[in-house]
Amino acid sequence: MEVDPEVNKLGNVSAVKVIFIEPTGKTLEQLEAEKRRLSREYKLMTDKKHNNLVEILKSTDKSFTFKDVKALLNIPCLKGKDDVLAMLHFRSFQAQQKQQIPTISIQMELCGKTLRHWLNTNNDTDNPELWPVRRQIVKDMYEGLKYLHSNKIIHRDFRPENIMFSFSPNEKECIFPVKVGDFGLCRKVHSEHTATNTLTPGVGNDTYRALETKFLNYGIPADLYSFGLVSWEVLQRIKNTISMFDRLVNDSETGLIVEADWWLRNWAGIIVLLTKRHVQDRIQKHDKILLIDPSKSEFTAESHTWFIIKEYLVPGDIVNIDIKDKISKAYHFKVNNVTFNGVDPSTRQHLRLDILGNSCTINNLNLEFLSLKGDNFTVNNVTCNQMEVNGDGNRLTGVRILHKGDLGNEVGTGISLRGENNILKSFQCCNINLFEKRKQHNVRKKIGSKPFDKQYDSICVYISKLSKSCVIENANLRNGFIEGAKHGLNNIKCTNAIQINGRDHTMHDVDAVIFIDNSTRSPISVTKL
Repeated sequence: MEVDPEVNKLGNVSAVKVIFIEPTGKTLEQLEAEKRRLSREYKLMTDKKHNNLVEILKSTDKSFTFKDVKALLNIPCLKGKDDVLAMLHFRSFQAQQKQQIPTISIQMELCGKTLRHWLNTNNDTDNPELWPVRRQIVKDMYEGLKYLHSNKIIHRDFRPENIMFSFSPNEKECIFPVKVGDFGLCRKVHSEHTATNTLTPGVGNDTYRALETKFLNYGIPADLYSFGLVSWEVLQRIKNTISMFDRLVNDSETGLIVEADWWLRNWAGIIVLLTKRHVQDRIQKHDKILLIDPSKSEFTAESHTWFIIKEYLVPGDIVNIDIKDKISKAYHFKVNNVTFNGVDPSTRQHLRLDILGNSCTINNLNLEFLSLKGDNFTVNNVTCNQMEVNGDGNRLTGVRILHKGDLGNEVGTGISLRGENNILKSFQCCNINLFEKRKQHNVRKKIGSKPFDKQYDSICVYISKLSKSCVIENANLRNGFIEGAKHGLNNIKCTNAIQINGRDHTMHDVDAVIFIDNSTRSPISVTKL
């Protein structure tokens, strides 16, 4: 029970939660054990300060007399709360009979209305003015829950009744930040894992409780399940919660989630993953969740953990990459019309990117490996060990290949092009000696790319035999291997060997120490009149 606000010595307004301990039939030792159990809320939350958590200030162990209980009956804020008043009348009678009743009083930050009150007031109509309010509610309660979990604490009773707006002198006003409160069922997570030691089953509210809480082993995913349901209720104005939650969770009717364009990005998918019936199918940790406003389109990734963004990207987004981590990791993106920028092209990113899609742009990146699968990519000023391009109409300018494998060895192919109408301009393979001097000679001996690799060393530029109408212009390399048809080779400086297979190529100013020309010209057909 919470009682009237009190003013502490600093002039701050706070609230006091009074917990009556039932003394009937209990020994002194049992009463002391009950006090220790009930004071756990205070002890667990001591020094846990966050804008989105109700702050616990202090805890007092006190025995209430008949006079103390009678004083509570006169508190103005309890007027009209018949259930609380009835309980106090019973406690006053009990105190009169037993002289006093043991209690735990927890002083905490005073808050405003509960989220339940706000939903009851605002969920009847879809008011566009409340769309940003609903988003902010979801953000605030998520950040509060995330902070608890970062301190290895699970809430176990996450629902609108236990989420409060900040205090306002105007009782009708609900102001931010929203705060998670009522920590009476909170427990500590026992290890780095999300599961706890055996816990009391069946605690919390039935409507928002995850299936696994019926048993002894559960943890953070149970809280995330409750959060998923509450966020859906807030964003979609869910009214018949028991029926709707049951259909979503137990019948997998994901079509019930009707995402609006003002929701947090990809939130319908997040709700589905948060509310899976079986815990093993559910999001387990916060590293899979991002809260992104629908208007946001530019992001900066400064660590590998931030690459969860790949699940949220939409056409038009910009990702600025500035990874500070030293460990190397690989990521697969499936996106269209997204721009990837390096913040500092001179800084090496311990990164391997595989991008599947169309019309993406990659600028000013220095990374380990880049694979592009799709059409109409634009690449500018990119440095990497190796690059693969599969698709049509891709434009690559200012590419520098370091031509190193994972262990720093000269292995594999520098850049591979497969497709039609791909253009590679201003290319440089950095792992060559541009001052290497050998006697230049032209030969005709057709060998495959693998034997070529073994005989002349790694290939810097490779165009596949199924490729057509590609252009390489202004390139410095050691070895090249060209197959396919109708390519344009202009101003190529090759310090070792280049082999040209295929047909109908146009070559201008191609200079190589060893020039192996196996290309052919298609016969010109003449139509008789």
